Amino acid sequence: MGPTNLYQLPDLYDEQYLDYRDDLSFYSRLADDQGGPILELGAGTGRVTAALARRGYEVVGLDNSEAMLERARVYVASQANGKQVSLLLDDIRTFELNRTFSLIVAPFNVFAHLYTMADQDAALNSIRRHLASDGAFALDLFIPKSESNKGIKREPMLNRSLGVGRELFLVQHHNPENQLLESRYYLDTTSNDGSLYRKTAILKQRYYTRFELTRALKQAGMTRTLFYGSFNREPLTHESKQMVVIAR
Repeated sequence: MGPTNLYQLPDLYDEQYLDYRDDLSFYSRLADDQGGPILELGAGTGRVTAALARRGYEVVGLDNSEAMLERARVYVASQANGKQVSLLLDDIRTFELNRTFSLIVAPFNVFAHLYTMADQDAALNSIRRHLASDGAFALDLFIPKSESNKGIKREPMLNRSLGVGRELFLVQHHNPENQLLESRYYLDTTSNDGSLYRKTAILKQRYYTRFELTRALKQAGMTRTLFYGSFNREPLTHESKQMVVIAR
């Protein structure tokens, strides 16, 4: 049996990312500037969804993993009880909600899972159909540093939270010709009798250049774009670790 897609393992995903906070102030501030309603693409386990809902906005979250959405429903209910949140199983390339939104967001590398130009164009055309005339679309994407993607890495911070007898290792393979980064997670569990069990998960992500993303946004009718190199809206440079984009 091959490795499981990481998004079918919401527990492991949350061990890594539920406490990630770097992007929340950026998307919260943008929500305050634009107002609601808000459409979130790739809602995952509800980390950004809950943060936006706590500010009083109606949020519709889409994801194509039912396992992630099940986790999100529980988390959002505990964090944003009584707020207007809808979590829907759907494909960001083909969704049709028959309404528009003041703000559409694709946080935390969601667009890295659109591997072809056809997929990217389809998603952006769907976004444009759902974007209000004065609305904004925002996303962020990682910028790989090839020197950091070599060898096997033990994840010490995560291993402390995983508990006794469990260890997580990460192996990354960078394919610059196809602009792909493949991450393989190995979760090893040692039972009381000394037996070792391994669960393997995989995550494939495509990264972008500024110019190809500009082209893709332009063909979808979003011609006014701002590019930043951090969530603090610093300039995008060759040293930036993120590409943060606001398009209209």
